[in-house]
Amino acid sequence: MIPLPHQIEGAKFLADRKTALLADAPRVGKTGAAIIAADYILAQRILVITTASGRPVWRRGFADWSRFDLSCAVAQSTLTKEHLTADRLVVGWPSLSSISDRLAQERFDLLIVDESHYAKNPEAKRTQALYGGLAERADKVWCLTGTPIPNAPNDLWAMMNALCPDRLDDVASYDDFVARYCITKPKRLSRWNTITVVIGGKNLAELRERLDGFWLRRTQADVGITAPIYEILPITLTTAQKRKIEAEIEDAEDILAAAETGETRGLDIQLGTLRRVTGSIKAQGVINAVKDEFACGLDKVVIMAWHKDTMTRLEEGLSAYGVVRVDGSTSPDNRQKAQDAFQTGEAKVFIGQIIACGEAIDLSAAAELIFAESSFVPKDMSQAALRITNHGQTRQPRVRVAALEGSIDEALQTVLTRKIATNKEILK
Repeated sequence: MIPLPHQIEGAKFLADRKTALLADAPRVGKTGAAIIAADYILAQRILVITTASGRPVWRRGFADWSRFDLSCAVAQSTLTKEHLTADRLVVGWPSLSSISDRLAQERFDLLIVDESHYAKNPEAKRTQALYGGLAERADKVWCLTGTPIPNAPNDLWAMMNALCPDRLDDVASYDDFVARYCITKPKRLSRWNTITVVIGGKNLAELRERLDGFWLRRTQADVGITAPIYEILPITLTTAQKRKIEAEIEDAEDILAAAETGETRGLDIQLGTLRRVTGSIKAQGVINAVKDEFACGLDKVVIMAWHKDTMTRLEEGLSAYGVVRVDGSTSPDNRQKAQDAFQTGEAKVFIGQIIACGEAIDLSAAAELIFAESSFVPKDMSQAALRITNHGQTRQPRVRVAALEGSIDEALQTVLTRKIATNKEILK
């Protein structure tokens, strides 16, 4: 693989630092940059922590990007002698807590923490395993994530406290950090129990200054990747369908208010009902729209959904065009086969589950993506949408969100689409 100039820049940034955060936006090329940087420092023993789906990506990445012929092993849920004697060991976040004690007995030249936002909660076992043991057993620790702040600035504290505590001299405790950089409000759990929840950030320019020199972030626009445009894909409802939705869904105003603030947890039942009622209707509408577009020259399309039932309906309705599918139960090998089939043209339709396809998969053979269903967390959809972008994408990527006209669903999808297209201030 031939590195791009910004990947060389990213590699040099990492190689010059004992601890660092490469926070490039998704699809910019963090994996290649980190592996090149590992070559720069002549790292002999490397431990990579990544997602379950990211494990085969890193094994393949070392083969593609490194100049050194070093052994690489990928561990599932247990560690064997082969794993512990390999030059490069790749493990997954799901098994980290159970194998961290054994890993902490080893010494590594380099620890690469991929998707490091998985260790944002200071109380979580994997966060404690990472920063309370493994990070101390590595000469260098590099974190990689395109979403360093999934929810609010407090997501950064665990990493900064462990890897650059000198930058937190006057906000050394978690509570001090939250008070300085987070907007909070009390939330009543019961008549006698109230907790404080973080609902936003403040003093973000100052926080960026604290991070200066520790992190490097480039957006897709910075490196010449065309960002996707977002549109609504309107689907017409029959009178009967509209009445069914109105009969099933209560508290429509509360749903929209929650979508605006991001506080949707208290409406799980209502939101689940909304997805259940609208899923099959939207699936058929997307099938009809895609068939029309194939008849008018569409070459390929990615369709994202939430429920397996919706995915199955889409798969059956579009089977004539060649369909591959990836959801949370898809094995890493079959996931790679599905990606390859879509990228090479064997299949024209890729159907993915939003969370399962939010990372470590390249679908840039298509420039069209449709959300048949949505996540109520805009970050999830934004991550999934970026799968159709990369350096080789020569067309303007377009993302459409299916919405049922004249219903609460249309209003909700409009809110979510607007939020997806809006970058958080600290990530500018």
